[in-house]
Amino acid sequence: MLNSGQTICRMPRFALTALLLAAVVPGAGCRTAATRQVSDPGPAIARLRAGGSLQAEVDAQVKPLVASGEIYGTVVGVVTPDGAAHTFGYGRTGRAGDLQPPGADALFEIGSVSKVFVAALLARLVEEGQLRYDDTVRGLLPTNVLVSADVGRVTLYELITHTAGLPREPFTLTQLRCFLGYLVTGHNLYAYLDKPYLYAYLRHCHLKPRARRKFFYSNLGIGLLGHLIEVKTGRRVTDLIVEKVCRPLNMPDSVFTLDAARQPRLTVGHTGNQACWKPANSPLAPWDMGEIMQPSAGMYSTANDLLNFAKANLGLLHHPLEPLLASTQQPQVETPRGAEALGWIINRFNDGRVTLTFKDGMVSGYRGYIGLNREARVAVVVLSNKFSWDDRIGHNLLLRLSGACAAGAMSFAQNGGL
Repeated sequence: MLNSGQTICRMPRFALTALLLAAVVPGAGCRTAATRQVSDPGPAIARLRAGGSLQAEVDAQVKPLVASGEIYGTVVGVVTPDGAAHTFGYGRTGRAGDLQPPGADALFEIGSVSKVFVAALLARLVEEGQLRYDDTVRGLLPTNVLVSADVGRVTLYELITHTAGLPREPFTLTQLRCFLGYLVTGHNLYAYLDKPYLYAYLRHCHLKPRARRKFFYSNLGIGLLGHLIEVKTGRRVTDLIVEKVCRPLNMPDSVFTLDAARQPRLTVGHTGNQACWKPANSPLAPWDMGEIMQPSAGMYSTANDLLNFAKANLGLLHHPLEPLLASTQQPQVETPRGAEALGWIINRFNDGRVTLTFKDGMVSGYRGYIGLNREARVAVVVLSNKFSWDDRIGHNLLLRLSGACAAGAMSFAQNGGL
């Protein structure tokens, strides 16, 4: 990591000005928000309930996107109500000489999907009595670390629910330079954010009064939460996630640093609708998110591992951690997009009769998605090695499975759909 006074994002002044205009003028710059595009699931639900093939439904969702170039390579995983896991690979890994689609054990950087693992760890540490949700920033940081009074009163609960009033990232010239540099080069826009920079930022950060704060998604807030966990426990938060969440759930490839044995299974990330001025499908290296932002968005995983995590969150493994995981899925804050749980997002469909609990993430040249429907006992995992703000698979497939496996409908295993 660079020191807080350094930056890898230097740009000529004229280029910085032009890119700033492109970023702020509507229609002139790149997009900065994710969308989940949903179509009518009715016909697919009817086909599946009549014994249609799950493979055919996944093919229908994914193959056109591969053919059009919107997807470079992807793995789609499905958990059905009988607890079975199914994976389907499409496109290419991007590795030299590898013409096969990525498989269930191919590694991807999963971006903000990492946040649900931070939430699971926090819940476990609270259950163990090591932390409380109402612990404050001031109460956890050493006394010699100066923070503003506003920041000092922020609680762990507010950080994990994105209600602390912190911005998405530090709104500073350094962050702006790195963001604009990212739009051109695809380089890590968080490379500058180390502990000295964080402490300097928190010392001068002022927040709105609590009564005026609303939900605001904050990568910075989750990075701060991870750091506070490290201060309290004396352990790296990434090590704790692996030890207390991933290893017990048989997720051997969910890690924050790739060793020599795992490196050959990493798919190559590619540009999509960012970085804007690089040709589409240009290779992008995975980001080293550094000491602060790594827990927020720096995890690697596979479809196999995330399907195990999905099963545990659906209560299908009968594992001792399952009640704790279920607690992280409870709605905490109502938002314009649905509701926010602990790390998870909740979307409601059909006048609230269908509830999808999910998290997605975009980082470097990758996109990840994990979604659950506890009532239908189904889950979907989608990992792709091309950056895209658009989810055209995860929600659509999960809604189709949800309808086909809803109460009173026969499961695929029972009606021969698999």
